[in-house]
Amino acid sequence: MGLIKYSFIMAAFIINISVFAQTKRFEADKKQSEITYKLVHPLHEIEAVSKDASVWVDLDEANKIIQRAFVQIPVTSFNSGNSNRDSHAMEVVDAITYPDVRFTSTKIVRNGDSLNIAGNLTFHGVTKPVNIAASEVWSQDKLKVDGRFDISLTAFKIDRPSLLGIPVKDDLKFTFQQVFSLK
Repeated sequence: MGLIKYSFIMAAFIINISVFAQTKRFEADKKQSEITYKLVHPLHEIEAVSKDASVWVDLDEANKIIQRAFVQIPVTSFNSGNSNRDSHAMEVVDAITYPDVRFTSTKIVRNGDSLNIAGNLTFHGVTKPVNIAASEVWSQDKLKVDGRFDISLTAFKIDRPSLLGIPVKDDLKFTFQQVFSLK
């Protein structure tokens, strides 16, 4: 009986090792990837793009499953095409004290090609749970993930900037496209 029990334990151990061995970390290609935010004011909309996000995913390549995602973005990397506006945005989010935005997934649920990515976003020194709606497209040598999510500026303790005494809307809308080379 002891030999059977030992064999069962060893088989379970080997299966667990093989499951973990299937996970591999990939970093998004910054040249093909970007994150954009959109801020809305009654008089105009502002969009700024960052191509400097560091994005990693842990993948189970054999089963084409994203198991975890991690993101770190320097807030100074967002470019709206107007350096004065970008400088003011860095003051508003206190970029010297809080130089990065970070996201760590806690759960990824797949439904066909759609993903619901739950996790914690740290912005302006505040960490809040967020849910991201995304889609994935796998090819033989690439994984492309597109998505979107909104956050509340006031929830992250950011004073809403104003123009002509009118503050911007509280929603900060994000969209992203991340491309991972699987080679």
